[in-house]
Amino acid sequence: MNYTYSRQDVKDQIFSIPLPSSTGISYYFTNGGELYTNAHEITLSVNPIRTKNVDWSFAFNFSKIDNYVKELAEGVENIFLGGFTSPNVRAMMGEKYPVVYGTMYLRDDNGNLILDEDGMPQAGGSGVIARVSPDFQLGLNTTLELFKFRLSATFDWKQGGQMYAGTVAILDQNGISKQSGIDRDRGYIISTGVQQIDTQADGTPIYSEVRDIQIENIQEYYDNKYGINEGMCYDNSFIKLREISLSYPVLKKRNIELSVNAFARNILIWSEIDHIDPETSQGNSNMSGAFERYSLPQTSSYGFGFNLKF
Repeated sequence: MNYTYSRQDVKDQIFSIPLPSSTGISYYFTNGGELYTNAHEITLSVNPIRTKNVDWSFAFNFSKIDNYVKELAEGVENIFLGGFTSPNVRAMMGEKYPVVYGTMYLRDDNGNLILDEDGMPQAGGSGVIARVSPDFQLGLNTTLELFKFRLSATFDWKQGGQMYAGTVAILDQNGISKQSGIDRDRGYIISTGVQQIDTQADGTPIYSEVRDIQIENIQEYYDNKYGINEGMCYDNSFIKLREISLSYPVLKKRNIELSVNAFARNILIWSEIDHIDPETSQGNSNMSGAFERYSLPQTSSYGFGFNLKF
């Protein structure tokens, strides 16, 4: 087992800094950022079974990498990195890097959704709607040698982190997602939150909890939800079978070795997000893993071949 901890301080990052429109210039490039990274990595190799005809080994790689925005240009609290007017990906002071910024649900002080008289969620102000950085990532490689057969598999587990899934939003709004079909067949959508019932003397609203409101206008519900970016952010945890392979030596004579092998890649995913590959994203670097819309999934591939050594 090996453990590594590292801290990296990165300064003089080059960003485009927004300027007031009165200057006649919308932004300028400058050394405007300082970030730091805390990283933990553990690698572990285990060989629990090793006999003449059976050899089974495991290799684990655990990593937890947190990037923080320590400082931006003077007077700048956040920087636009990519996306739309709303939502978009930003670097923000005091937050892990990056975050998704957009329209939030209207909520009371206890975090409950404030519903309108029809039971529909409402749009509130703008703010951080998704924090992209995962809690941890874990890779697993395992190899089983049984007599002359060699079976290998690679898994990846990503836990935590969120992303804006634009494709899911569009599928829902157009009524072609699985969930929208379920709602149509049922004939209604259940909504839970609070509704305003009165107002205090100082104008503060008084809310009452409501449960199981049945919304029958499903199209209006999804149109309304499409306009609230927070509703399209999902937990991005997943487990993926990266690759599985099988090989068998058919010839080993003097200096010549011949083996036959077969493999499959990207064939199984267990994901918190329906409809999309959780690793798809629109753009790279700053946008990677944070923002997705009309993205294509990774392709599955299958192969069969021979290896000849001499």
